Amino acid sequence: MSLSFVKQVRKRVFFGVLAGVIILFPLVILLIMKMSWKVTPAKMVNVAYLDKTDASDERLAHNAFFWVLQNQQIRKQDGTPYDKSNDYWGVFSDKTGNHRFNDFDQLSELQLDSLSRQTDVLMFADTYGVYASETESEGSGLIYGGLSSSDISLFRKMKKEGKTIIAEFNVLQAPTSRVSRRQFQEEAGIHWTGWTGKYFESLNPESETLPAWVIHLYSENYQEAWDFHGAGIILVHEDGRMVVLSEKNDLNAAMPEIKTFAYGLNRLKLPPLQEFPYWFDVIEYNDSINHAISAYQLHLTDQGKSKLNQLGISDRFPAILMHQAPDYSFYYLCGDFSSKPVDLSTSRLKGIQHFSSILKGRKGTFGEDEFFYRFYFPLMRNIMNKHNRPKP
Repeated sequence: MSLSFVKQVRKRVFFGVLAGVIILFPLVILLIMKMSWKVTPAKMVNVAYLDKTDASDERLAHNAFFWVLQNQQIRKQDGTPYDKSNDYWGVFSDKTGNHRFNDFDQLSELQLDSLSRQTDVLMFADTYGVYASETESEGSGLIYGGLSSSDISLFRKMKKEGKTIIAEFNVLQAPTSRVSRRQFQEEAGIHWTGWTGKYFESLNPESETLPAWVIHLYSENYQEAWDFHGAGIILVHEDGRMVVLSEKNDLNAAMPEIKTFAYGLNRLKLPPLQEFPYWFDVIEYNDSINHAISAYQLHLTDQGKSKLNQLGISDRFPAILMHQAPDYSFYYLCGDFSSKPVDLSTSRLKGIQHFSSILKGRKGTFGEDEFFYRFYFPLMRNIMNKHNRPKP
């Protein structure tokens, strides 16, 4: 047997082993992550999750929050996992498309008292509602939606019990009545200015992501044709006013960023900067009650600053507000944080968030799940992990 033949055999064996390691290594890592998740001790936290909008079979809007519950082994008092299809309050639908409602309005004051004592975390996730047609909204087509007096009553009772309340984005908007809005704002120590906004990758009128109502509303406001292209931000007021901020003319960088301050960095483990392309609302707050964990930063030109100054809007406004004290805990998420549904199958892999930048693109460039893994997940994980009831 020649020396050259032996060298060739060794070389082939080496590369064969190397190829096997490369193929098997990810599988081994996934197996370790799966086993680590399985042996993670369960935590018992009683959660009341309110959604008055998504009654679809998939309930994709529930994925983000229920992903966190499953990944962190947060379970119901009886030890069973939370089910996104059943373990919530709000609107449900059957296979024929008919709606049924199981919400706080159906409870008496005594039942609300009992629920507030039993519940550790109350989550107002979505109150936009259900409409007779997908093309109808905020009008006669409303079937169900908006904050109710019972929702406010439970909020008050949860505060009195010293519990945790989380509210996200659109709870103050239509179809919530002005009376319910005022009561919620008084309880929460916040005030919605009436403005909402969103980043759009393209303002081209032919863009599939630009809603037709935006162009129509602009024509009503300015009596001129839509002539915007490229990226930008659109701000809309509930009274019908609107302003368009276009890249280069009004924005040095079109994508809004969330800047996080000391508490969020150190206690909630949030990143210092995070891009945010979803809907947000412009909120004011009572700083003797709440403080801002994070704030949106718009990168405005002088022209953009002038436009917003005329509307009383700053280039920086809250992204997350918090009241954290012995009397109660409250968090208001000033944006559609649960917008992009994450794949629930990854929730059973402990530490998967550390690989999100590999799976979805490098950190700092926006990917489908990047906001969830880098921002939403650590936020909700650290809020929820403050709770753990004793096992029955």
